[in-house]
Amino acid sequence: MTEDDRELLEKQLRAVTVAPRADGVLMLTIAAVFFAGMALGGFLFAYNDQPPLRLASNATAPLALVQQAVR
Repeated sequence: MTEDDRELLEKQLRAVTVAPRADGVLMLTIAAVFFAGMALGGFLFAYNDQPPLRLASNATAPLALVQQAVR
């Protein structure tokens, strides 16, 4: 590339301006959308009329089966 080519290229690229990136704004937007989704999901799915799933109160029987399977 000669000096004339370089000058011509610089003259052509002067009109092209790149906007500075706003990474902080993008990260804040992503965080806001994430927390809004978490809050909306919590409101929509946390309160239902069904009782919570009950776990087995006697855990020794399943543990005994696991111990026998390992042996």
